[in-house]
Amino acid sequence: MPIPQPGEIWEVSRLIRSPLKFSQEQETFYSSSAQSFLAGNSPPRYVMIVKEPEAILDTNEEWLIFSVMLLSGETDFLSDVDLLIPAKISGLEKDLLAETWHIIPALACKLLQPVGNRLSRQIYDCLLTVRDYHYGLGKEPSVISEIQELGLINSSLSFANSLKIQDFHKAEQAWSDVLTIPVAACQTYLKSINFTNAVLNEALQLEQDLQIDRTWTKRLFEKY
Repeated sequence: MPIPQPGEIWEVSRLIRSPLKFSQEQETFYSSSAQSFLAGNSPPRYVMIVKEPEAILDTNEEWLIFSVMLLSGETDFLSDVDLLIPAKISGLEKDLLAETWHIIPALACKLLQPVGNRLSRQIYDCLLTVRDYHYGLGKEPSVISEIQELGLINSSLSFANSLKIQDFHKAEQAWSDVLTIPVAACQTYLKSINFTNAVLNEALQLEQDLQIDRTWTKRLFEKY
């Protein structure tokens, strides 16, 4: 699999992958919308790659963690933070809604394949600028004209003033279990590995210390 690059659009895999074994009880951690997607009962989903991977486990590339922005096929929820990417720009068969507010971690194994076109650096920067301003991380951008020039579509409607869009955001956060739960499982596995290694190292050091004590005690008795 090619290494995902920032600005690329990738289809999300429906397979459950994790270094931890998932029992049926663990699978209930997923929301109903996430379970529906994993079962193949809802349309394909896509993400835009935001950040290059962070390796948390050196043993396997499938556990690399990427930052991704969720894209939705539900284009009726335009707002000041949900921008429309027309199909002619994405290269897909339908328009997509870029959830600039919704950037989350995703394991490499949850990225099935690249699709459509890689978004331009200008569009990539514009989407992240909208996101940064939303979270108070930057000054107010003059993006309205820029958005139009780039071929994107936004709305002056603030999500904070629309219960409909707020409900959409909640639903999307629930669906994102598809991506966030495997990351959490991977991080839990890593912590358990680190804890086990720490215990083994401490036990080894204790054994070495005891061996040194025995050696000195033996020499002391031999001397007297």
